[in-house]
Amino acid sequence: MTSDFTMNPRPVKTDQKRLPKKARAKKPPVFRITDRDVLLLKAACKHRYLTVDQIAWLFPDSSSRGLENRLRYLFHNKYLNRIILHESVSHKLIYTMTEKAARLIADRDNISRQEVPWQRHLNQISMSHIMHLLEVNSAVISLQSALSEAKDKKRIIESKVFLGVPEAHKLTVTLIDQDGHRYNSSVVPDAVVGILFPNKEIGMFFVEVDRATMTVARWQTKTIVYREYSRSPELKERFKTNWFIVLTITTSEKRVMSLAQSSVAVGGIRAFWYTTADRIKPDSILSPIWVRAGYLFQIRNERISQLADFKNCQRLNILDTVGA
Repeated sequence: MTSDFTMNPRPVKTDQKRLPKKARAKKPPVFRITDRDVLLLKAACKHRYLTVDQIAWLFPDSSSRGLENRLRYLFHNKYLNRIILHESVSHKLIYTMTEKAARLIADRDNISRQEVPWQRHLNQISMSHIMHLLEVNSAVISLQSALSEAKDKKRIIESKVFLGVPEAHKLTVTLIDQDGHRYNSSVVPDAVVGILFPNKEIGMFFVEVDRATMTVARWQTKTIVYREYSRSPELKERFKTNWFIVLTITTSEKRVMSLAQSSVAVGGIRAFWYTTADRIKPDSILSPIWVRAGYLFQIRNERISQLADFKNCQRLNILDTVGA
């Protein structure tokens, strides 16, 4: 069966010469909206910002040429907005929703426009926020794809992957300050992953995306909240498990070392795993790319010493280290 993304309404070369990249064409190409186009728009609605690579991960059965053509038509016909992100001498295209797309989704699903979870203000965020969201999307899409394949191969029974939102995923603990006063402190993971393994054990994974903008003090506060939550009765009551792992994705190996050392300093050792963003893809996220903080540093007599470097440290695989 031919994918909808391989059906082009006119010769590809003609369109490529005629259509500008940075602005919409004054006379947009005529094309027919397909069911697959609607699925693509729904993906943009769900994830808010997507790169071409991420869209390809979501639609792995589509040819890259056909997919790029559909994105081009959807952009020039105002169903998608396009951002050109310049990185050194190359560029990356980012796509996001429009009001026209939201109305189309409402029409196709026979629902009111208000029921489509998108508003214009969702596109009015800083470039830093966009970049963070793109990194989160890479993790979420990669995990969804890889865990779906793992289920097909019976390596797991079921999985659920959610973008972290305060209303559903806030983790709160009570801490005591230096003066002995109690106060509440919370974290909202960037993504929340639940896996039901073949032995019926439930594993929870909280994903943190770090773009090297967070201070050491703030990271240590997050570590403390996660550490204390792992000891709270709410973990069992809420997630039906006794353990979780914090999967942190950051910018570089040097940053991994810095964050891991900071975590170990406040007791974040066993349940804190790290990797770099360039390793996050659907075909690699479940492979041994993760390093535990306790493999890199140890603390004795309130002194921290380095055990290994990220390059030569033992690597962990999410599925093969259940309850590790």
